[in-house]
Amino acid sequence: MSGATEISDPTATRGRGRPRSVAADEAILEATRAVLAEDGWAALTVEGVAARAGVAKTTVYRRFTSRADLAVAAVAQLVAAARTAPGSGAAEDIGNAIRACADVYSRPAARAAYLAVVAEAGRDPALRAAVEGRVITPARQIVADGLDRAVARGEITRGLADSRLDLLYDVLAGALLHRVLVREAEVDDDFIETLTSAVLVALRVPPA
Repeated sequence: MSGATEISDPTATRGRGRPRSVAADEAILEATRAVLAEDGWAALTVEGVAARAGVAKTTVYRRFTSRADLAVAAVAQLVAAARTAPGSGAAEDIGNAIRACADVYSRPAARAAYLAVVAEAGRDPALRAAVEGRVITPARQIVADGLDRAVARGEITRGLADSRLDLLYDVLAGALLHRVLVREAEVDDDFIETLTSAVLVALRVPPA
């Protein structure tokens, strides 16, 4: 598995054949996070993931082109799991999003997988591009969707939402991930309330 990193396109059309097993997909991604958590990036192999997931190596290769592809998919799944239902206002939207992300990334395997992939992405341009497209962009979209709802409710203007998007994503992601991933500290109600209030100030929305 040497040479240039290969990252598959998750939107590419697959050929006809037997439907993919959702259970196998889940087992493979869970096994990938477990290997990263226990042994780190250097120990991650398609063969090892297949053995841990209880599937054939060919089953993994039909889905992913490389260990980098596996790792990005395993982390991207975490972002999808952090989505929440719309709240009744900006404060509830923000608080719900913080709680959902904290619940996902407080799991040891999720935390280790994220850190391992981000660290390796600093040395691999292809992996970094994949992380940007399949992890960071969807996470940023969660923030964008929340701002869109705030605009629709009349809580903020479209211009303010557009001008604050990048800053708010960096503030929310930076504060939350640093607390959970780096410090391994609890995300309690006081932290959620304080971070939510700071975001509302930036959006010029009165606290609920």
